[in-house]
Amino acid sequence: MSNDENDTEPDIAPEEEQTEAASTPDETAPNHEQQALEAAEQTAATLDASLLRVGFVNFDAGATDNTTTGAMVSADLRQHFRRDVYVGIRDQEQNIDFLGRIVEGPFHAPHEVSQDSAITRTTVLHPDRTQFRPTYYVYGTIEVLGSLTEGEHVMPTPTRPRPYSEIYIFPEERLRRLLDIEGDFYLGHLTGYSRVTVQTRVENKNFLPRNVGVFGTIGSGKSNTIQVIMEETLRAGWAVVAIDVEGEYVRMNEATDDQNLARVLNSDHNLTPSGVNDLRVYVPMSGHSEAANPLSFKIPISELQPEVIADILEFTEAQIRLFGGITDRASRRPQTQTSGRRGPLGAATAVQHRPYSLQDLIDGLNEDAQGRFPLVPNIATHERPTANTLRGKLIHLGRSGMLDWNTTSAVPELPVNDLLVGGRLSVLDVSETDDRSRNLAIAYTLQSLFDRVIETTAGERMPSGGVRPRVLVVIEEVHTFVSRASAAKMRAVLDNLQIISRRGRKRWMALALVSQQPGHVPDELFELANTRFIHQLKSVANLMPVKQTTGGVHEAVNGCWPARYLRIHCSLTFDRLSRVGSSLPNVCDGHSAKGLPR
Repeated sequence: MSNDENDTEPDIAPEEEQTEAASTPDETAPNHEQQALEAAEQTAATLDASLLRVGFVNFDAGATDNTTTGAMVSADLRQHFRRDVYVGIRDQEQNIDFLGRIVEGPFHAPHEVSQDSAITRTTVLHPDRTQFRPTYYVYGTIEVLGSLTEGEHVMPTPTRPRPYSEIYIFPEERLRRLLDIEGDFYLGHLTGYSRVTVQTRVENKNFLPRNVGVFGTIGSGKSNTIQVIMEETLRAGWAVVAIDVEGEYVRMNEATDDQNLARVLNSDHNLTPSGVNDLRVYVPMSGHSEAANPLSFKIPISELQPEVIADILEFTEAQIRLFGGITDRASRRPQTQTSGRRGPLGAATAVQHRPYSLQDLIDGLNEDAQGRFPLVPNIATHERPTANTLRGKLIHLGRSGMLDWNTTSAVPELPVNDLLVGGRLSVLDVSETDDRSRNLAIAYTLQSLFDRVIETTAGERMPSGGVRPRVLVVIEEVHTFVSRASAAKMRAVLDNLQIISRRGRKRWMALALVSQQPGHVPDELFELANTRFIHQLKSVANLMPVKQTTGGVHEAVNGCWPARYLRIHCSLTFDRLSRVGSSLPNVCDGHSAKGLPR
């Protein structure tokens, strides 16, 4: 019995040992969690070592606000403290990392003596006569943009950095990801970061098809800025239509002959000057264009809303009632003939059936031998002067060569379908046309493009057979279309523009509004421009409307007028320029238009 027990005990003991061994971790086996933790700590230590410290948060003094903090920089680090540079702020007391941007400074203060002491004045006034010079430090203001969270996101913060918090230059690679400035739509370089380009994605609806506003005084670079946007948009396959009131874009198919600009393009951007591949320029019959082969066009008055015509031509109440009556009667008359048109290159196209022309309206207000008006058969005596005045206005309108009357009978209508070709720039050169006729052309072009955009989704086949592209419409000197002074009297035009803007952008139709006099631009149009490029503005009358309609801008940046303005800056030419929007960040510079000879 005892022998059996002795025989069985050794069999049990190994099982217990094996159980113990199975439940005890092997100290030599790799611990993946520990390794991951150590790797993360090593990465963080490497990142911390690579950060360039620039200073520390100072105590608050004088006037303070919730969005800024003071910075103090020692003498050995002051060369790194520059405006517009993004910085990180590490607050160990609150365990928060902030993102900020230097908006004021660098300011200088001596260490050993006071700023207004005799020693300071003497050493500054006569530095060559004094051996002792007080050392000095640098201070300035940082706008706190928010707190940094995991995944490189900036969130609103209810607090501010504590004194002694470390300030460091924000690394370029992190900045690219944080500001979301990577993509295939190139705009320029981030100011202060020569190696950081500012780009967005063509598919990003936070930039285009949101509407763009470009404002600045004469010679500030507005046209160059809008050309950059046009070039990049064309490269992305959009159709671009420009209403050109100065004849500035009619030669964008030609490369620049400016050798200095060519050298900059090559050295800074690795680009060679080139023009737009597909350009068509349209001009009214009575106009002139510097384009090589401009195409004449007219617009049919019957396709314009009578209310819009009345607003643009500034009809009186009596003229509005009479004009509405004659257009309604003309539309209901039996069609005895149709007007044909020829295509943009002279080829015959389908006959266009229009209910009436400008000539029909003029003839309808022509008093015959019996004293009757064909389109106003029961005209009252007191309406006759109104009819004659209205007829005179329509005749004056016809002399612009923009609309359909006898003189333009052989001129083709503006081929709207030909404007909707991806990669094509279509320029309506109305530089020699009066404001009212030009505005009718703008109204017709916008409405016609909008109708086709609503009819067909981007990327699908249009009834004309072509694929409907995304569309950008550029309106130069938009304040001549609808001004602040005339806004109250042009409600139909303004309402129509707002409808086209808001509904069109959902269907990839964007507007670019350009003006050298933003003081004359109605507030309603400012509200349409989600993204704004602000060039140099000199007069208070033009500066104030921009400031009043743009919120969320720190006063330190506003105080830099007229050299720059607003929270998001972007210099697309060699001039300072500012940009406000929801998708792109601060200052960038560098990208110049390649097509326009300068």
